[in-house]
Amino acid sequence: ALCLAGLGAAIGGGAADQCSWRGSGLSQEAGSVEQLSLHCAEGSLEWLYPTGALRLRLAPRLPPTSAAVKGGSPPHVTACIKPTGTFRGAQLYLEREGVLELLLPEAPRPRARCFSWLPQEKVALFLQATPQPDISRRIAAFRYELRGDWLARPALPAASLSAEGACRPCNDTEILMAICTSDF
Repeated sequence: ALCLAGLGAAIGGGAADQCSWRGSGLSQEAGSVEQLSLHCAEGSLEWLYPTGALRLRLAPRLPPTSAAVKGGSPPHVTACIKPTGTFRGAQLYLEREGVLELLLPEAPRPRARCFSWLPQEKVALFLQATPQPDISRRIAAFRYELRGDWLARPALPAASLSAEGACRPCNDTEILMAICTSDF
């Protein structure tokens, strides 16, 4: 089984666990799209020498909310994406119901972005390599964090959050839920 997992990572051009993915575009064809799926409430992605595109489905194992259990309104999921300072070589889009929205442009200082969706909505992140004139080292990397309704909702709508509004200290309930729902 271990050999098969290693073979799958070698063929796919990257290494993944359930939370994070690291890979290289050097093993991808220019027009290809690699499909990825991550299943944790937080993790990271690091794509060296971006080529082609990655389609990333975030499918966290979130605990049921009391509202959903009691037949209330369905819970929403909020994701925050924080690019590294060296985010270069690609642009990140939110794919929602077949429509792409630019989240992170290839820019000198990309800002953290947050967005929300209902569990029944079809969403994915689409990371597309930008054409490059040379072979210099580029790394498109970011960390992500997902939150469900069991945590306090952000005070601002997710669409208006920027790098300044995306982070705040956790309260006691959030820390307890992070420990209880983490994959360790």
